[in-house]
Amino acid sequence: MLEELKKLDCHFTWDLQKEDADLNLLEIKFTESLSVQSTDRGNFRQRGLNFLAYIKHLKGLNDKALECLERAKEACNDHFPCVVTYGNFAWVHHHMANDVIAKVYVEKLAEILGAFPTPPAKLLNEVQSEKAWSFLRFSKKYYCRAKESFQKALQNEPEDREWNTGYAFSLFHLEGLEVREDKRVPFEQSSAVIELKRALTLDPDNAMIHVYLGLKCHKNRRNAEAWGHMRKALCMAPNDLSVNLHVAKFMKKEQCYDMALEVLHKILEKAPDSSRVHHEIANNYRWKAWQLGDIHNPEILSLCIHHSEKGARLNPSFIYPQIELALRYAEIKDYAKAKQKFKELFELTNLQPADLQAWHRLYGDFNLYRLGSEATAVNHYKEGMVLQNISTEWRMCRNRLYKILRNNRKDVYQIQEFINSFAKK
Repeated sequence: MLEELKKLDCHFTWDLQKEDADLNLLEIKFTESLSVQSTDRGNFRQRGLNFLAYIKHLKGLNDKALECLERAKEACNDHFPCVVTYGNFAWVHHHMANDVIAKVYVEKLAEILGAFPTPPAKLLNEVQSEKAWSFLRFSKKYYCRAKESFQKALQNEPEDREWNTGYAFSLFHLEGLEVREDKRVPFEQSSAVIELKRALTLDPDNAMIHVYLGLKCHKNRRNAEAWGHMRKALCMAPNDLSVNLHVAKFMKKEQCYDMALEVLHKILEKAPDSSRVHHEIANNYRWKAWQLGDIHNPEILSLCIHHSEKGARLNPSFIYPQIELALRYAEIKDYAKAKQKFKELFELTNLQPADLQAWHRLYGDFNLYRLGSEATAVNHYKEGMVLQNISTEWRMCRNRLYKILRNNRKDVYQIQEFINSFAKK
C-alpha cells in the first residue's frame, strides 16, 4: 500500500517537513482566513483546506484533517482539483491504520487518471499550481522551490495569470529575506517589483499584488505610491483578512494608528474570533498611547489589555501575543499576573528554540526594568544566548548584557568572559 501512496501527487509526497515550519501560526492563519473569505478566487478555498488538513496531520490531529478534507471535497467544482484532495485523503487514512478506505481513494484517483491516455494539461497545471503555492505558504525554506516551480511552469505558459502572480510573489518573499538595508535590491532593479508589475497587468483584480507593491514602495521610501497601492488593495478586497492585516500594519508603520484601528475594527466585525486582528488592535492602542505621550492612559491601556487577552485566549499556542500580554500587565503594575503569564508560557511543551529565546530576553527585560532584578535579568539574557544565534533575539540578549556591563565596570556577573566564549566557538 505504501508504494502506491508514494506515487500520489499531494502534500504528503511533496517533502514538506514539519521541522521547517511554524505549524501553530500556519494553522491559525489558514483557519482564520478560511472563516472570513466567502468570494474566493479560483480554487483558493479548496486548496486552503487541503493545506490546512496537512498542517492538522503534522500536528497529530488526523480527525481534524479529515474534516478539512471533507470540506475541501465539497468545494471541488470538478474532478481535477480533487486529485490532491483524494491523495491527501488516502494518506491520512493510511496514517490512521485504515488502509481499506485509503485504497478506495487510490482507486478513485486511478479511475480519474485512467480516463485519459495521457494526463490532460489542465490536470497537470492544477496539481503543479497547488504544489507551488504550498511551497510558498509553508516556510521561508521553501521559497526557492516555489520560485523554481512557478518558473518551470512559465516556460510552457508565459502569459498564464496564476503562474506569473506566483512567480512574482516568490521573488517578493525571497527578496524580503534580506534584512540588511545595504544589501537590499534598489526598487528600480528589483526583480520582484518588475514581476509584480507584470503580474498586475495580467491579474488586475488581485489585491495582494497591490499590497506587495505597496510594501516594496514603502521600503524604498516611495510613500505616496505605497499609500496608493494600499488604498487600492483595501477597496478591492475589503473582506480579505490577509489584505486588511497587511494594510493595517502598513498604517501602523506610518504611525497612522487611528486609521489602522478603523481598518482593524471593520474586519473584526467579519472575523470576531481572529486572534491576529485582536493582537494588532492591541498593538495599535499601545502605540497610540505613545504617540499621545500618555503611555499610562487608563482608557487606552484597558482597551489594549482587553484585545490582548482576547487574542491570547483565541490562540494560546502563539507565544508572542502571550508575552506581550504579560508586558501589558507589567505596564499597569500587575506584576503577579505578569509573572504568572510568563510562568505559563515557559511551561508550554511546544516552544520552539526561537520562541524560548524570545521568552528569555523578554522575561529578562521584565526583571530588569520592572522588578529591578539585574542578576535575574542577566541569567535570562545568558540563557537566551546559550540557545545560539537562531534569531534576532540572540543579538538583543547580547546587547542587553553589554549595556549592563557598561553600567557595571566591575563585571560582577562575568559578562565579558561569557560573551567571549561565543567568539571561540
